[in-house]
Amino acid sequence: MLKRWQVDVVGYGPSQHDQDSYFLMRGFEGVNQRQKAEDAFYGSDEWKQGPRERILADIDSYTTIVVSLDAATINGLRKAGGGTNMANQAAAGDLDVLTRLNADYITSVQKGDAKRFDEMLADDFLCSMADGSLIDRKRFLEMTAQPVAIRNLQAHDVNIRLMGDMAIVHAATSFTTADGRPSSGRYTDVWARRGGRWLAVSAHVTRK
Repeated sequence: MLKRWQVDVVGYGPSQHDQDSYFLMRGFEGVNQRQKAEDAFYGSDEWKQGPRERILADIDSYTTIVVSLDAATINGLRKAGGGTNMANQAAAGDLDVLTRLNADYITSVQKGDAKRFDEMLADDFLCSMADGSLIDRKRFLEMTAQPVAIRNLQAHDVNIRLMGDMAIVHAATSFTTADGRPSSGRYTDVWARRGGRWLAVSAHVTRK
């Protein structure tokens, strides 16, 4: 939207000092031109009748800083903090986090670690079990705390798909059954970013 309104976006992305802060860097010819551009944008029907309420609801506080910079410095900021570059960095960070969470998820299943699951699961978490039943968070934690029958549980071919504040994890599993037979299955987990944290909101499990 800013680009459509001919606002020069120099850079944007997450702050490095905490995971809940973000910055938007815009360039203007001067203070007067900045005021005119912002009045036009924030006074437009596209903004007011579009994403305004949703975006403002996600902002706890904000600070505006205006600085005067030369063209060379601005060009340097574009290269260092351009939107595409920052978005790629943010996505890479999310993938790292989700990769660790997925590993924790598998480890917690094998160890019956209900405490770790309590940290990772959203309050509205639901799981479709291999037997076709659908269980909620409370029942999932109760079942996790029971003695684990399978051994050597491992995830393979993990595929993490990022979709903004949602992510879908697909993977295959291999394990040893209680009677010593090798077996396998698949799972699909859905994660959502809530309050700056990735939480599992859904899971679907299949086993041979």
